[in-house]
Amino acid sequence: MPVGVCVITGFLGSGKTTLVNYILKANHGYRIAVILNDFGAELGVEKMLVQQGGVDGDNESRTVVEDWVELNNGCVCCTVKGSLVQTIEGLLEKRKEMGEKFDYILLETTGLADPGPVARELWVDDELVEEDGAVLDSITTLVDASNIEKQIKESQEATLQVAYADTILLNKSDLVREDDLERIKRTLSTINAEAEVIVTSRSKVDLDLVLNQGTVTGGGRGRKPVLGDFAAAPPSAVLASGGGFWAKGVEKYASEANKVHNPDIRTICVATSGYLDYAKFQDWLEDLLWERRSDDDGPDILRAKGLLYTRDSDRRRVLQAVREVYEITDGPVETNPTEVMNKLVFIGRNLDENNLANGLRSCASS
Repeated sequence: MPVGVCVITGFLGSGKTTLVNYILKANHGYRIAVILNDFGAELGVEKMLVQQGGVDGDNESRTVVEDWVELNNGCVCCTVKGSLVQTIEGLLEKRKEMGEKFDYILLETTGLADPGPVARELWVDDELVEEDGAVLDSITTLVDASNIEKQIKESQEATLQVAYADTILLNKSDLVREDDLERIKRTLSTINAEAEVIVTSRSKVDLDLVLNQGTVTGGGRGRKPVLGDFAAAPPSAVLASGGGFWAKGVEKYASEANKVHNPDIRTICVATSGYLDYAKFQDWLEDLLWERRSDDDGPDILRAKGLLYTRDSDRRRVLQAVREVYEITDGPVETNPTEVMNKLVFIGRNLDENNLANGLRSCASS
């Protein structure tokens, strides 16, 4: 069974290093491989590790990790050497030689990273996705509650990190007032209405809320990816008309400031009842993800999720996409479903809810 990889991302100062420290020191009982990026290594992140005396050993016994080190709580930590895929393969091979397996792999990106290419690399590498390999499990983004609103306005990377997230840790919550915290939650949800937001302080979080989520590809691990609360119950008018709507109150501005030419990242849900033609749906989706992306005013889809019903299967199908890479897998068998409702969520730029809704309807089975 493949090991699930959780990508940990977040802007500079969001608390990623604190979270990594917690994982490396905590008595959580998991066997976790923590992979630090090269930029983090240059900042001296790996100096917290030890080859003698354990994590909390005497400072004089501490040495900088050159390759990898196994800690006394079952964790292994290393920095990226060569390519990311080679690093993961090397860790898995070393662990296999020891007759053991990792429970999880955490990959920390740099604070200035766009997590999309990292997720895509993990997803499409055929050598990783094998019985004893690794599979992209989820993307967790830490945000600094005291600075995230400014960062979103000034940095494209900060916005992208929020957009790609399956889980958002709203960290440093003790530094802002409760009413400010609620406003920040609303701001985050206008960008990514599907992500689960967990309020944290000093990066302390129940690891069960971060690990083994199965929200990108199930991979035989964790829960099967499903849509979140946002798309679980679209407005009745949307269901009746097969239309689309903007997330979390943004829809009321769609006719003015947030039309197709708005470069801001937003979340849109579209829904339509009845069975779809699978081939038509794939053609439409690939046109969205591959062909129209190159248009100046075309949709730039960062993440997509969906639940689909098609005539050729007795299973509800699950769509997951990261930029131009997508996967459609089978969900559980549904005998005589009471509601045949297809629901799609798109997160990205230049999204037009009417065009997306019309496109989905055009995939209806004849």
